[in-house]
Amino acid sequence: MKDGIYSRDHACELARSLARLMTTGALAIATISTLPQAKAQQENGATPPALSIPAMPALRTDTAPTFDIKIIASITSDYNFRGYTLSDHKPSISTNFEATYNIFFAAVNAASVHVPMVSQLQMTDYAGIRPVFGPLTVETGVAYYSYPGSSIDISYPEYYVAPSYAPSPKLMVSVNAYYAPNYSRTGAWENYDSIAAKYTFDSGLAILGELGRQSFGTTNATATATAQKLPDYTYWNMGFSYIYKALTFDLRYVATTLSKQSCFLITGTGQVTAGSNGCNPAVVATLSWNTTPSDLKRTLAGFR
Repeated sequence: MKDGIYSRDHACELARSLARLMTTGALAIATISTLPQAKAQQENGATPPALSIPAMPALRTDTAPTFDIKIIASITSDYNFRGYTLSDHKPSISTNFEATYNIFFAAVNAASVHVPMVSQLQMTDYAGIRPVFGPLTVETGVAYYSYPGSSIDISYPEYYVAPSYAPSPKLMVSVNAYYAPNYSRTGAWENYDSIAAKYTFDSGLAILGELGRQSFGTTNATATATAQKLPDYTYWNMGFSYIYKALTFDLRYVATTLSKQSCFLITGTGQVTAGSNGCNPAVVATLSWNTTPSDLKRTLAGFR
C-alpha cells in the first residue's frame, strides 16, 4: 500500500459520512414525537492492515416491534477487538443507531480509533435479517468497514451469521461465523468463528465469555511487500456485566495466543525486532447507554 495525503475525495468522503451519521441521529430524535408508545483496521506498515470490525449489537430473543430505532452510546477504556487494541490502549467513544422493521435491520456505527496512517473515525454500516423462532434467533448480515478521510482506502465488506439459543430466560448461547473474501483489500481472505455464552441473574448481573479462532489467508504481493500468510490465533474473553435501567457496565479480561512478533504483523504497531504490545492481555471496562425513541418519550413525559 502507498502512503498519501488527505485529498479532496477523502475530505468529501468524510463529509458524506458525518452527514449520514447526523441524518440518522436527526431521524431518531424526530421519531420520538411520532412513534407510538411501545452492535482496525490498522495500517501494517510494510505488511497488510489489521482487522477493524466493531462488535455487533447483542442478539435479541424477543419479538421486535414492527418498526423501532435503538440508540447506543458507549465509552470504553480500550477499544479492544478480538484481542488487540484499536485505540492505542486509550479510551474510545462510539455511537450506534439501528433501525428495525420486523425481521430486517440496518444501522450505522461511528467510533473513535487511534491507528497508524488511518483516520481517527471508524464507520461501520451493516444490514441484515434477525428472525426469531421461539428461543432461537438467527442473525445474518453484512457489515462494511471504512475510515473516512484516510490517506489509504482499506474499506471492505464482511459477511456473517450468528445464531443464538436461549434454553432459559437466564442463559444465552451463541455461535458466530464471519467471513471476508478480500480482507482490507489485501487479497487475503479472513475468517472468525467463535462460541459465546451469557448467564444473567435476577439482580441484573451477568457472567459471560467467548472463545474464538481468527484465521487469515495469504496477501497479494505488492511493489513494496511480498505475499505473506497472516498469522492465525485463538482469542478469548471472560467477565461480567451489570444492567441498571438504561445503563450497562461491562468488565472483561481479554487475551490471545499471539506473540509480540505476530501481533506486529497484524497491527503494524511497535517495532519489527521487538514486536508489538498491542495484543497483550488486558482488562477492558465499558459503560453503555441504551435507549429507544419510545423509551425517551416515556422518560421525558415523566418530567412534565
